Amino acid sequence: MRIFMKKREGFRNVRGGTVIDLQKGLSRSTSTPVAIDGVFGSQTKAALQLWQNANGFEPSGEVDELTWKGLTHQDLPKLFRRCLAITAAFEGHGYTFAAGNWDDAYLTWGVIGFTLKHGNLKKVLEKVETRHPGLMAQTIGPDMAGELLKIIKSNAATRRVWGNSISVSPKKYRIRADWEDAFEMLGNRPEIRQIQDEVAREVYWCKALSDMKKYGAQTEADAALFFDTAVQNGGINAKKAALITEKRMNNPGVDGRDRLTLIAEAIAEGSNAKFAADVLSRKACIAQGTGKVHGSSYYIQDWAVDYIDADDADLPS
Repeated sequence: MRIFMKKREGFRNVRGGTVIDLQKGLSRSTSTPVAIDGVFGSQTKAALQLWQNANGFEPSGEVDELTWKGLTHQDLPKLFRRCLAITAAFEGHGYTFAAGNWDDAYLTWGVIGFTLKHGNLKKVLEKVETRHPGLMAQTIGPDMAGELLKIIKSNAATRRVWGNSISVSPKKYRIRADWEDAFEMLGNRPEIRQIQDEVAREVYWCKALSDMKKYGAQTEADAALFFDTAVQNGGINAKKAALITEKRMNNPGVDGRDRLTLIAEAIAEGSNAKFAADVLSRKACIAQGTGKVHGSSYYIQDWAVDYIDADDADLPS
């Protein structure tokens, strides 16, 4: 099984938590400098080829099962982590970036965009403080940590005012430099990255699996499509479900990527018209295996998500 590889010409580099694990393994195992930035670029590929050659593997620069286990000493990445990498790349935040109140979410931060408005940012930070007391204060200072912990527990009006107060006008997409740095420092802590992954799994992966089960979907690409829908769209609501049913009834016998494309189109048609084009670009990219999202081209199989039945305990039975 190939896990991932450096991008094909013209496509975006694979990135995310699994790449960080690989880069840490390379840093431990080779003398070649490797930036632990979560991006599978030329430097990572070169270091990987040197390690493969030194350890009796074909220096392909691709990560297969033996290479992964030899470098990370971990089991293969679960399907959740592979789907998370794709959606996180679409979202564009990584673990560290925080956006201001440009979209009335008050503030958005982390691997799949945890928002201050909807409570998932609160879930992440409360888990951090419960599991690692004092870590936030140690990382960003007691004053900022105390302010942040107070704000996440406040009412919606107070959270909105605070989000606006640290957002940089006129567009409000960026936030003040001191808070931008603070959220970057928090996101760079491995303990906090782990908790971000956990909350993404608890909130969105479980929703995706529930939606998959309704449609008997079992491929890796199905999982990626429904997970991205859970994150971007909140899952399959009644309107989207009706559109999916209608398209399936009008196209009996459609299978494979064509079936996924019908579902992608239904999800986009059932979304807010303002965002429908963006929704379709993301869902069609996963359904068809390639596409352009926010100006970057993706080749989905390079991210270790394939159009085959998933053999993964994460999936519903």
